[in-house]
Amino acid sequence: MMLVSAVLMQAQRLQVIDSDGNPIAYVCVTNERGALVGSTDTEGWLEDAKGNAVLNLSHIAFEDMTIRLADVVDGRVVMQDVDFNLPDIEVKPKELAYVQTYYRLIYFDDDGPIYYRGGVIDNTYEFAKEKTQSKTRSLSKGENGLIRFLISTIVGRYIDKLGQIKKESTYQRLLRYQTEGKLSIVEDAPGRQIVSDTVSVLGYIDTDTIARQRTTSFNMWAYTDHIKATEEAAKAAAKGKQPKEKKKKYSTEDLYYEVYRIDSEGRSRIDDFVMRQLQVIGRHESNDKQFMILLQAYTTDRDYVDKKDYKQLRKDNKVEMDIRELKQFEQAHNIPALAINVQEQIDKLFEKELSK
Repeated sequence: MMLVSAVLMQAQRLQVIDSDGNPIAYVCVTNERGALVGSTDTEGWLEDAKGNAVLNLSHIAFEDMTIRLADVVDGRVVMQDVDFNLPDIEVKPKELAYVQTYYRLIYFDDDGPIYYRGGVIDNTYEFAKEKTQSKTRSLSKGENGLIRFLISTIVGRYIDKLGQIKKESTYQRLLRYQTEGKLSIVEDAPGRQIVSDTVSVLGYIDTDTIARQRTTSFNMWAYTDHIKATEEAAKAAAKGKQPKEKKKKYSTEDLYYEVYRIDSEGRSRIDDFVMRQLQVIGRHESNDKQFMILLQAYTTDRDYVDKKDYKQLRKDNKVEMDIRELKQFEQAHNIPALAINVQEQIDKLFEKELSK
């Protein structure tokens, strides 16, 4: 009995890897009904499947998949790369870099997806002014009208910004933090660096010169938490006191994954953004219930244009904000599909629209 129990407990822990055997950080794991189970750590480990026999695995750079734990061999699961190629473009002496991005956001609680938001964004970067601008068209739906209203009005604009291009990539920001003495970035192996602060390892930077891309996996929330705790401890020590413990309504961690293309010298332009994933995993302290926000954003088109060209591009690329249109847009641009039962749960939010 003890031996059987030990085997079952061990089967609850699994590692997610790619086809080359490399661990995949920050894979979102949900159960059969779409409720959050957890996320893999920087070494690809899911520590506890929490008794679920069926798991959905989702990651922006890999094909979503559904697995049965009974079929897992040696505690390892292999995810397949997304066939998502960003074609080369010619750099032209134009006013603007144009980047179209597509994003989707899902809010999960213990019962599954309760809010969905998707959109298409026309981004520009004006070279003369070094200024980014974005025009967003989005669609949202909640389990009930109140949920949709609260999320869309309170954080809707912030969500949209997560799908926009940024003047400074996460990789560049981490290098700046290192220069400022806030972080340590140490070579771990050829093409891989460890990012850490004084408390713990916060993530990795992987550079694939063959695929010509740079990937940043980073726990931004832990970093900001550590900075804040250090500052509060220093202030308290200056006064000869202990830092006060604050009661939190919820605890969270912010798992960030971002991919940029690079040239032969390891540099990226603003239009080299490929994809971004953000997971905010939280737990309400009052009732111990979990929640998770999963955002995925992709570049779907890019060019160098002048302002007249840009206006025409916006007309040509216009997408109606309808759930059917968004699904067609995903398919046309090779956006990886969500796990079937997760998509089914999201479709329930749009039942009326899909039944017309």
